[in-house]
Order: sequence, then structure tokens, then C-alpha cells
Amino acid sequence: MADRAVYDTLTRHNRRASRLLIAGSVTVVAVIVWVAAGLFGMPVLDPLTGVTITAIGTAVGLGLVFAASSAGPKVALKAAHAKPLARNDAPDLYRVYDEVCVAAGALGNAPDLYLVQDTAPNAFATGMRRNNAAIAVTTGLIDTLPRYELRAVLAHELAHVLNDDVRTVTLAVATAGLVALLADILVRYMWLGGRRRSSNNNNAAQIVFVVIGLLAVIIAPIVARLIRYAVSRQREYLADATAAELLRDPQSMVNALRRIDENPTVLNKFDVATAHLWFEEPNAIDGDAKAAKFARRFATHPSIRQRIERLATLNAGMVSLDQPLRPHAPPSNRDDDNPPPPPPFAPFDPLFPKGLS
Repeated sequence: MADRAVYDTLTRHNRRASRLLIAGSVTVVAVIVWVAAGLFGMPVLDPLTGVTITAIGTAVGLGLVFAASSAGPKVALKAAHAKPLARNDAPDLYRVYDEVCVAAGALGNAPDLYLVQDTAPNAFATGMRRNNAAIAVTTGLIDTLPRYELRAVLAHELAHVLNDDVRTVTLAVATAGLVALLADILVRYMWLGGRRRSSNNNNAAQIVFVVIGLLAVIIAPIVARLIRYAVSRQREYLADATAAELLRDPQSMVNALRRIDENPTVLNKFDVATAHLWFEEPNAIDGDAKAAKFARRFATHPSIRQRIERLATLNAGMVSLDQPLRPHAPPSNRDDDNPPPPPPFAPFDPLFPKGLS
């Protein structure tokens, strides 16, 4: 396995990215609040008054964001049509999940499992805290992946919870929504021309605020999205690496990524607001055309190929990128007297007798 110091470095980078995300989001909100207050005729050009008004407005806005984010996990599960999955209904899946939780030291406080009826192999994690987190898997994931590859995907999603990725990105999405709302208020206010002037603001100042407001309306949502997407991509890299490190099985993580990348099935229904949560980018971005390349710049995930290459580099010499992928077949179609060779760094893979329906 890769040196532990490498994973510590990735974790530090992840935390640094989280601080950047929070600082950048707060700054964007504060700028829009300041501009909006100026357009409404408040004396924000005065340093003390301007800082006070901006701080109060930003604090109120972020407070509302935090309150709204607390309902985010439930909204994400509802948007995906995820249903709670009882242990008795999926004993094989829970045995694999227990292995992952034991490896992560989270068996006593494991996130709840949910099931999404969808043929695409995918999964996501959600939750503001570990004690109310949830991991949802699709029926396609269970039907497509052999046991050890499924274990790797579950470890990836659990890694998001352990690294506090879900909470941070949920707050980022909510903050981006606040930025969009404030920008919409500015647009409507300037369009309707309802400027309320005070004795402390002259016409020249109002013109300045209008110009700054127009720039904020155009730039702020783009900046908020770019920050969110950049941080989300780094978290996917770290979750892949964390899963491989927890299970001491980077080959299964690579194989899972390869198998999902080769599967052409896409999610039937998904909410754009929760696209960043899924294991694989749910928005179909295919081809090498300029449009596809441009779309990848705004994708919530790095490409599967990039994730495989990053993981292979991190575990140089320990994984094979061209190892034949084992078929997912029920026991009745397997020759148990002549089983296929096991993948490196993992015992033989007893496949599930059947998928969940």
C-alpha cells in the first residue's frame, strides 16, 4: 500500500480546500449583501456602518443557509426515491457493509443503508453528521458489481462521511443557492428601478452600485459554482484513496471504477442539485467534442479515467489497469470446482446469489 504520509497529505489538502470553500462562499455572500445594501440606499460607504450592515446581513443569510442545510439529507434521499433498507431484506449486502464499517472503525455508528430502484450502477452518501448520515445504493450497483468491488464502492461512500465531505459540500450547495437568490434580488431591483435613496447616497454612488451590482450578478454565481465543483472533485480523489487504504485493496477500487465506467446505463431520474453526491457523475458527458470538453470543466466529478489514473499513481506497482474484470454471475452459473483466480491483495470473491429487487 502507499505510504500513510501520502494519505495524511491528501487529508490536509482536503481540509484546506474545505476552509477555502467556506471562506470563498462567505466572501461572495458578503460582497452581494454589501452591494444590495448600497442599492437600497443604506450608507455602506461609511466604513463602520458598511461593515456592520454587511456583517449582520451575511450572518442572517448564512444562518438561514445552515438551517436549510439541516434538511438537506432528507431532501437528497427523497429526490433519489431512496427507501430504507432493512438488514433482513439484504443480508448479503449488510455483511459486506459490516466489513467496511469494521475496517473503518465505524461499526457502532454506521450510516443507515438505503436502496434506490435504478438499473444504473451508482451510490451516494448524505448527512450533516455521522450519527444521522445515510448511504444509498442502486439496484444496478448490486446487480453489476462483484462482492469486493461493491465493498470498495461502499468504502468510498463511507469515506465521504468520515472525511466530513458531505456536510461541507451540502453547505456549499446551500450557499450557492443563497448567492443565486441574492443575485436574483439584485436583478429584479435594478430592473424595476426601485432605488431608494437616502441623504447619505448621491446619484453618482448609486450609479457605482448599479455597475458593481451588474458585475456581481454575472460573476458571483459563476465563482460559487467553480469553488463548489473544484472542491467536489478533490473530495472524490480523496474518497477513492481512503477506500483503498481502509480495505488494503486498491485493485478492487480500480476494478469497480473500470466496471462502472464501461457500463453505459445512466440514472433514470436524478436531481441536478444532488448530482455532486453520486459516486459517478450522473450527467452524461460523452465524446471528445469541444462541447463535451467544456461541459467537463463544470462537472461535479473528475472523469472515471482520471480517478483511476490518480489511484494507480498513488498505489504504483500494486494495481493493474488491464486485469480482466470478473463477471457477476449467480452461483448456479459458476464452476465452483474451477474458480477464477482471485484479484491481487484480496481473497476469493464469493459473489452474491442474486441482486435485490
